Amino acid sequence: MFGLFLFVLFTPGISEFICTSSELEMSYSFCDSTAQNFTFNVAPCSILNKSSWSSNLTWIPRSDINFLKVVFNVWYDGVKALHWKEVLCSGVDDRYSVCGRLKGETVTTSFDIKGARTKFPKGNYNIILEGFSDDSEKNVIICLNMTMIVKIDPF
Repeated sequence: MFGLFLFVLFTPGISEFICTSSELEMSYSFCDSTAQNFTFNVAPCSILNKSSWSSNLTWIPRSDINFLKVVFNVWYDGVKALHWKEVLCSGVDDRYSVCGRLKGETVTTSFDIKGARTKFPKGNYNIILEGFSDDSEKNVIICLNMTMIVKIDPF
């Protein structure tokens, strides 16, 4: 079943479904109490998609983006399954459109997520995505707490 993931994140502390299909359910909340202006959508709403998802991101950052490190922590059925860090912006030869944006400036970008790379087994996933404006990971500029429930095995 094809659908659309849609993250429209404006209100802190509220958890809402953002995608639901016969294959997948996703919900979100912010990690902190600071209101955000952030939207993210992905189509289709399918875990069985073998090619790619089309994604769109709109975000108004709450600080300048001269440096941006993202940290993903993923738990699968209560067990830590992934810890991944990546510096997206360092101020030198940055290739992402979010790099160099100023506090309050709207970032709008589109990109593809390749579905063939990752197969998610049936189960419950908790995902914490944090964005930091420093390498020491002390200045959080965005933090999302997402829940993903995969209802069928793609194998």
